[in-house]
Amino acid sequence: MAPSTSMPWVGFETIDGRVRTGRHQDVPWRRRGLHGVRLLIVICLLAALPSPHAASPNSAPDSPADQDDVLSTLPGADDIVGYRGPTEAIIHLDLDQRIQRVEIGNSHDTPEHVEMVRRDEAFLDQFSGWTWGGRDADGERHNVDAVSGATLTSLAMAQGILRRLGDQPGSLVFDQPITLAEAKSIFPEASTIHGDPIAAVEDNEGARCGILIRSGDFVDDEIGYQGPTECLIAMRPDGTIQSAQIRRSFDNEPYVGYVRDDRYFWKMTDGMTLDQLADLEPIDSGIEGVSGATMTSMSIAWMLPSVAGAIQRSGGVDAWAPPPSTMLNRLMQTWQSIHWSATEFATIVTLITFGILTQFKAMRQRWLRRGWLLAVWMVIGFWTGNLVSLALVAGWATAGVTWQFAIGLVCMAAVAFMIPASSRSNPYCNHLCPHGAIQQLIRPGSTSKRHIKLTQRWQRFFIAMPPMTLAGVYLLLLLRPRSDVSIFEPFHAYLWQAASWSSIAFALATIVAACCVPMAYCRFGCPTGRLIEHVRMKSTSGRWTRFDSGGLGLLMMAIGVRWLT
Repeated sequence: MAPSTSMPWVGFETIDGRVRTGRHQDVPWRRRGLHGVRLLIVICLLAALPSPHAASPNSAPDSPADQDDVLSTLPGADDIVGYRGPTEAIIHLDLDQRIQRVEIGNSHDTPEHVEMVRRDEAFLDQFSGWTWGGRDADGERHNVDAVSGATLTSLAMAQGILRRLGDQPGSLVFDQPITLAEAKSIFPEASTIHGDPIAAVEDNEGARCGILIRSGDFVDDEIGYQGPTECLIAMRPDGTIQSAQIRRSFDNEPYVGYVRDDRYFWKMTDGMTLDQLADLEPIDSGIEGVSGATMTSMSIAWMLPSVAGAIQRSGGVDAWAPPPSTMLNRLMQTWQSIHWSATEFATIVTLITFGILTQFKAMRQRWLRRGWLLAVWMVIGFWTGNLVSLALVAGWATAGVTWQFAIGLVCMAAVAFMIPASSRSNPYCNHLCPHGAIQQLIRPGSTSKRHIKLTQRWQRFFIAMPPMTLAGVYLLLLLRPRSDVSIFEPFHAYLWQAASWSSIAFALATIVAACCVPMAYCRFGCPTGRLIEHVRMKSTSGRWTRFDSGGLGLLMMAIGVRWLT
């Protein structure tokens, strides 16, 4: 019996994603609503993954790495993520507090990237001679050269070293940054602060209220009676000193209290500029110590001019405190924070070129499309290595994105997921994935002798592999967050400088299979491609599928695991 024309057909999706039978009314609002729920489930699944480096082995504040002359960049650099996670640098200092050598400690990044950095002696040697602030003996800041093929991992490690060195004159004794509460106690109208150890204080409208300077990062070896003292210097917007006060001290009480409460002693800095404070000679200026706390107070009197001199030698207050946070300044700071390299530039140019070619529908020309696929395979695959993978998605989901180090890869990932989620197209899998590009180039024709057509039974079996791999990888990361999931995909073979033989063999096997079965890995093996296809908006997005049910089940399981742990 023919179906009634008054009853629209509803489709039931089979395991291969095709609609077979049934009735369905494709209502746009229903399709968009259900697709929104689908995207929300995927986002929640990623957010529920535990961090693989939540507990660092060097997380104790009195870790041996923070004693003597050995420093560790973790846990202070836990949020600086490379390709998959942060990498610990062990910093050895000499008696002059200059770096002797740098070693790689614990790492939560992928082993291939870490090994490339470990083998690059030039990268590790470039830190020799650095001192606090990442400066040389002349006070100049150093530039960092990344490791080719492991740019994210090496730059994240370098950024961790800079942070550990303070990216400014640093102190292991006084290492607590200035807080907003401290700023409000001096400037009641304060709303935000920017910078440390010199902080710009701004009100609600972004106007500068003043400048705060903590002395400990500049001078921490001026001993009073029995220990050093850190002061907080407040400056007005016109550059004159409004006040100075004790912030922290390792000196003895009640001597510190005597100095803290002596208003006359602190008047010695009122109205001075930093230049005037730097030229201050306590003895010649007739400064007298606080009665009952002479040694403590005079150590401060000698320390404050030294702090002002150190600031002036390093470029003055403006070199440390960021400019007022106007929109233009914020954009300039963001632009300057981006680490541009040839590979990132090549990735951006590739994406722009693809957009232009697509706009003019040039990809319809067979010769141009084949040339494009070959260029993608060579440039994106073997040069930049900016491929989207499960390891990348998992790493960014659990540790955040240090996008300044990988602006090209971030743009590639955005194109891979955001465009399909809001349209019917899948530009990454079809035009930008190097492994997909080589499979298209060697794809056998329907009449080719090397063409192998799989039976329906085998197709149904293989099509189930990508979602099963996705589920397995997710459960593995949920229960063992430090697992290396890059082994489930062949993409690490494109890091040919450090790729393991197993990765290369995996990639070659998928290419050989594609010589006989058209797009074999893309159709029957790629979990990343299956995830992208799942979030793609399509005509069947208004139907709830078994893939959606599986995702919801995994989410409930993840919530249960996180709640129990």
